[in-house]
Amino acid sequence: MLEPVTLTFQKGLAQLFKQPSGTGIDLSTLEEAELLNSGSDLEVYPLAVKAEASPLDCSGSEEGNPRTRSINSQITQAVFEKEKGEYQVKVMKQILWVNGMRYELQEIYGIGNSVESDFDGNDPGKECVICLSEPRDTTVLPCRHMCMCSGCAKVLRFQTNRCPICRQPVERLLEIKVSSKPEE
Repeated sequence: MLEPVTLTFQKGLAQLFKQPSGTGIDLSTLEEAELLNSGSDLEVYPLAVKAEASPLDCSGSEEGNPRTRSINSQITQAVFEKEKGEYQVKVMKQILWVNGMRYELQEIYGIGNSVESDFDGNDPGKECVICLSEPRDTTVLPCRHMCMCSGCAKVLRFQTNRCPICRQPVERLLEIKVSSKPEE
């Protein structure tokens, strides 16, 4: 196991990480079996990246006891995959810690088609799979298919309890309003 590397950044948004050449992980020191963990229920991930925000008080010093203050962070857990003789990183899990609460980020299937640009009724793949006219804005849980508009989702609740894509039972519906224009 390698020792963790800690890098600090100045306060502010839009931070860019660029690792200096020659300071990365030398993969040749590890066995291929350590890198290519192919099990689906991983307890140990070969690669973990943690981004942590340390709260500062008005004087610019860290506030409070580090053991008792709430630190917000994001943890990305990943595996290596070998493709055409080269290692690629594949993200397996992302976890957010916000004010002491743990959230696991999960992909919403179909959201990319809904937010790439303004809705155009002539664009295939962005419309509700039921009415085929309104933009998709509702996700079915737990399967995470974003496949219908809020109007059809309201009707669906009374007609069936199955996802129109995978037919899994619906536990909840999550409406996500996506705006491509910044709020003023």
